[in-house]
Amino acid sequence: MHCGMHGGMHGGALLLTMLFASSAAAQHGALTVDHLPAQVQQTILSALQQQAPQAPDYRRYRLAIPYGSPLFPPDADWLRPPAEKAVSAWLALPAEQRRHDLLLMPDVDYYWPAEGRQYTCQFLIHIDAVGVQQSQLRILQLRPRETTGRSFKLLGRTGPGYYLDLRPTTPSASSAAALQEFLRAALNAPHQ
Repeated sequence: MHCGMHGGMHGGALLLTMLFASSAAAQHGALTVDHLPAQVQQTILSALQQQAPQAPDYRRYRLAIPYGSPLFPPDADWLRPPAEKAVSAWLALPAEQRRHDLLLMPDVDYYWPAEGRQYTCQFLIHIDAVGVQQSQLRILQLRPRETTGRSFKLLGRTGPGYYLDLRPTTPSASSAAALQEFLRAALNAPHQ
């Protein structure tokens, strides 16, 4: 297996790469593996399904939704609230270039320690063909939030009571690194 940064790009992928690289929500590098995109997608889905409930990442990567499946959000949903530039660039790609992508979602109300805060986000994994038998994976953290404890809300979702105090936050470098490690292990890619 080969893993690391790859220099060759094609079509809209170059714009996407530049925007991912400049985006605060982007992973700090792309992972290149010696598998075709369809195989990468299926291998990741299989690895997630095989996680034991007591596995450390089980709740963090609880739901994996392939692009094009009925549960994958339609393009219009990605624009609310206004999408950041990397998401807009991803939306500008033809559906054919997004067809192997995955959306990973944690359990509802699941937060993990990240940079001294209790953090959560969704992950968009863009899987792009590069070279003859290789794929490149780029990761975006979507809707990053942190909880600062609980606060009383008169009009909470189930009535008056104490609810998690959720706030938008910056993406987590440690969460991006942890997902990249998970993907490396799932795809049997050595460290670069």
